[in-house]
Amino acid sequence: MNFPKGGSSQFQPTRFEERGTAVSFTTPALCQARVRLDSREQLELTVSAFSGVKGNYVIRWKDVPEIFSLTMHDRALHEEIFKANSCLPPHVRHATLLAAKSGLAGPEAQKAAETALAEDENEVLLTRFFLFKGALEKMSGGKMNLSVSDFVSDKGRDRVKYAMGDVAQRLHASTNLLYDRLEAWGNLIAPLGVTGMSKDCRLRRLVNAIAELEDNMGKWAADDKSEAAELARPIGRISGFTADYAKDLVTSAMRPADHPERVLMNWDKVSTAIEKDIERLWWTIDGWEFVILLWADAQERDRDSQRAAITEIYRILPIIPEKEAANRPNAQAMQESTKLMVRAFEGWNTGALDMEMLRRVESTKRRQV
Repeated sequence: MNFPKGGSSQFQPTRFEERGTAVSFTTPALCQARVRLDSREQLELTVSAFSGVKGNYVIRWKDVPEIFSLTMHDRALHEEIFKANSCLPPHVRHATLLAAKSGLAGPEAQKAAETALAEDENEVLLTRFFLFKGALEKMSGGKMNLSVSDFVSDKGRDRVKYAMGDVAQRLHASTNLLYDRLEAWGNLIAPLGVTGMSKDCRLRRLVNAIAELEDNMGKWAADDKSEAAELARPIGRISGFTADYAKDLVTSAMRPADHPERVLMNWDKVSTAIEKDIERLWWTIDGWEFVILLWADAQERDRDSQRAAITEIYRILPIIPEKEAANRPNAQAMQESTKLMVRAFEGWNTGALDMEMLRRVESTKRRQV
């Protein structure tokens, strides 16, 4: 276990990879702890200092069950992440869903995980359909008579390939090659979806929710006279900064859809760029779902409960690392916005352990998918 030098000051990672991915452990001491890779490409966990001072402990992943008294769910989650040996946000999320699906975190978490996994599959299917249809219509100049059911059976896929015949001939490529590339493209952008879908996919929903949080924090702070308002304002500013950053990545990842022929003919190069944008988008929004759910729960409660939630949100706020946002306006101001001292689960007005806040955090974890 290592403690970063300068432990009296806030630990500020410079890259997404250094920050790591938030893990939905149910053990209170590990609330929003983050997994990342060390210099030897081995998993490790960063945890806020237990004594309440600013800083992070760094613990080898394999040692976590020996140091903490983990719940059965957390042991299962630890093992799933260990098996995947990845700290990328979508991989950690998938491990989280598999652990929750086991029922070890309770029936509510199990149901949420099952729903999320089914929704993920549905978003992949719908993204493929709308991508194929839109891309082929752009390249052929006419309407394509395709249906979603064409993408769930061999007979349907053969029908789609037949419909691609004229486009493949003009591009001097096989229909199998074009189909495979369009399918891979659809899988890549499924967390975002494409134009024409009736429902936003996961990443787009989260980006929109982060943007809404900026407005919510501003209105709440303007109507509150407590010290918590001084925390709500920077939360709002960081929410807006993060949403703008994420929206730029969304635009970049979706721009190739305007030129499908160029994408398919330069697939290796273009797909690498799209994959990079999607990966950075995952990193950007990581940790924000928990913040959004925690605030949604607080909005249904009294003002003191909202102040407690504001305090906890400020403590765990996932600010974009310094070097990732170095060239953006107000980047330095965002880094400075998290300098205030806030301890875990501390009552906003008493300094004592807030057991009700702790209970609500645990409830929120069970709903995070």
